[in-house]
Amino acid sequence: MRPRVVLIESMYDPAGEELLARHAEVQVLHDPTQGEIRAAVRGASAVAVRYPARLRGDAIREGSDLLVISTSGRGADAIDIPAATAQGVAVVNNPGLGTVPVSEHTVGLMLDLAKQITRSDIQARQGKGWAQRNQSTRIHLEGRTLGIIGCGQIGTEVARKCVAAFRMRVLVYDPYIPPSRAEAVGATWVRELAPLLREADFVSLHPELTEETRGMIGEAELRQMRREAFLINTARGQIVQQPALVRALKEGWIAGAALDVFDPEPPPPDSPLHGVDNLILTPHVAGVTVEARRDLALSAATQILQVLRGERPPHLVNPQVWERLERRLRGVQAQWSP
Repeated sequence: MRPRVVLIESMYDPAGEELLARHAEVQVLHDPTQGEIRAAVRGASAVAVRYPARLRGDAIREGSDLLVISTSGRGADAIDIPAATAQGVAVVNNPGLGTVPVSEHTVGLMLDLAKQITRSDIQARQGKGWAQRNQSTRIHLEGRTLGIIGCGQIGTEVARKCVAAFRMRVLVYDPYIPPSRAEAVGATWVRELAPLLREADFVSLHPELTEETRGMIGEAELRQMRREAFLINTARGQIVQQPALVRALKEGWIAGAALDVFDPEPPPPDSPLHGVDNLILTPHVAGVTVEARRDLALSAATQILQVLRGERPPHLVNPQVWERLERRLRGVQAQWSP
């Protein structure tokens, strides 16, 4: 008998599934219901959850044999971590692998907003835009002010790129980092959010989704931004209150926005987001380049197999379970054939 690994949606790259299949039985669920997830988790040793699919507490509690749950990327908000911890189940994530692609995508969206590339493409294909070239509202990035909210790995890299490439003035709001981290990449750490919102030409969101950051950008924050400013969100959709953003864009509180993440995700066909012309939408693709997809899939698969072998994985989200999990592993590993 070999351990069984359940994948809630396929991994980002087949290499991860192939690695798992060499050591375990792999079951892939496509667009499953919560009932199907609960049924599949029963008897499974491991689960990998591809965002935005979710693994809820009731499903975790069904998995009496469950040992490890892996995210598809860095964020672990799709997994009920307290429920996993209570069950003695390890949760692993895959940090650092989205730093390059998400930071590049963020800069790309910033350039698109400043240069109106997507809008110009649509106009040119319609034979329009030529007569209005002299009335352009396109702007330089050089010398502009960028406000970064959340200065982890991705936020730090966005700051570094924008200082180095465009000589932008970068303000950073993150109460959980020392000012020296921002200063190391040429940015300025600010104590309060309000000054950043008032001064920035671009506000880029990079915090983790927590109860503190959920809905942190709403009407009050959007009204503090400059009318000529732009908002970019490549973090999590729930950080922005979408009805307030739609109103801000339609009523001209800010000049425009770009979203790679949504609430809910994907947005339904009748979402008001689709009717806003000063908004750029990408379907949560910032972190899934060819290179990153393979790295993320292999990282998730490798950590699952490490746990099943009794090896402590490098990115354990709930380290307090490890001693308990080691005892559980000793009781089940003898049942698995090589």
